[in-house]
Amino acid sequence: MMANLGAEDEYTEFKGNISQLDEGLISLTAMLNRHNHGAVFFGVDDNGDVIGMDIGKSTLEKFRNAIRSSIQPRLLATITKHTSDDGKDYVEVSARAYEVPYSYKDRYYIRNLSSDEKLSPEILIRIVESRQTDPLKEQASDNQDLTFESMISLMSAHGYHPRNEPEFYESCGMMTSTGKYNMTAYLLSDQNDYSMQIVRFMGKGKECMSSREDLGHCCILVAWKRMLDRISSFMNTRVELSGGPRKEIDLFDMDSLREAWTNACVHNRWRDSLPPSVFVYDDRIEIFSYGTRPYHLSEEEFFKGKSRPVNGALFDAFARMGYVEKSGHGVPTIVDAYGRDAFILTENDTTVTIPFKFEPDFVTKRKGIENNDLNLSDKERAVLKYLIDNNTAKLGNVSDELDMTLSSVKMTVSKLKDMGLLRNEGTNRNSKWVVP
Repeated sequence: MMANLGAEDEYTEFKGNISQLDEGLISLTAMLNRHNHGAVFFGVDDNGDVIGMDIGKSTLEKFRNAIRSSIQPRLLATITKHTSDDGKDYVEVSARAYEVPYSYKDRYYIRNLSSDEKLSPEILIRIVESRQTDPLKEQASDNQDLTFESMISLMSAHGYHPRNEPEFYESCGMMTSTGKYNMTAYLLSDQNDYSMQIVRFMGKGKECMSSREDLGHCCILVAWKRMLDRISSFMNTRVELSGGPRKEIDLFDMDSLREAWTNACVHNRWRDSLPPSVFVYDDRIEIFSYGTRPYHLSEEEFFKGKSRPVNGALFDAFARMGYVEKSGHGVPTIVDAYGRDAFILTENDTTVTIPFKFEPDFVTKRKGIENNDLNLSDKERAVLKYLIDNNTAKLGNVSDELDMTLSSVKMTVSKLKDMGLLRNEGTNRNSKWVVP
């Protein structure tokens, strides 16, 4: 029995084969301009019956190239090959996007029922004037059972008087137009389950991963602070006395790193459910996020600090806490310290590189342990190395990761302390391991 996908409507279009690529992508832009999402199926007739099409090695790439070269603003579409129950192959091209209006080969269309109509200049102006400037606003959270204790506590500590009621959350841009919690609300909620990972590598590449920590799964304002605190634990200062007055040199510029991490959180493409990450190497820190320079900004404008918040309500939440300023000085701060080469901007993501000014202590000490300059046993070396790489770890973490009993870990740590190779600083809740 022939598979059937239903009927065409304002969200769905069927095309027989790739020869109708132009018409299909016109339909996709028309649906995006009407509803911010849509799907076009190739290898399906007008009645929704899957008739199949030939899909070679380069077929999906043809779709991708046509989207990349012909649709503006740039669009991240999902291109999927399907096979029906009766063995016929067909292709789905779908997208969810918010930077309307979209054009195909410089022409604008809008979906009307199952037809695509050219946009008149008057309607085009209206769409531009009323377009959604915050892509998270109308994206409802999958979880509507949200609480905001962390956010409310932080706001109260900063002199605000938040109210645990829908009117307050709506005023903060955390509700859709239909009264549901949106994605901004989810990110700010106690139920936020996105990971915020800091991944460490031994060396200057990704060949050998040292550790992975997840500081997320909480209100994004809390996760932002956790990550900054963790990164700051890598900081050390070198003192130079030769050739003049005493000079202190920091391992890296903390202001630049703070701006890079803040921008990664605030301007990330959260609507695609992809969180930013931090990677630590022997010679640098990389801040990686999804999303890139806004389409309307030239490269020159971007580096000079001209900006429009991608996620408006989320930006405002960070601004209320004093975590971000509206002056647009974040990118210029990084450029002043490290130059424009600190930024790698692709079509889909951004990487900011913060290089180290000298070899960090944690690298020097790790190399000493690896060379066994300290004449340690294998067990002692393993525990010491782990705590250098994971200086906020609990002894239970060491036990789990190194497959040692907890009592053995405690004895080894005690011996390392007696040898003067390890100590613990801070409170029980915020302690960290330090190698003198």
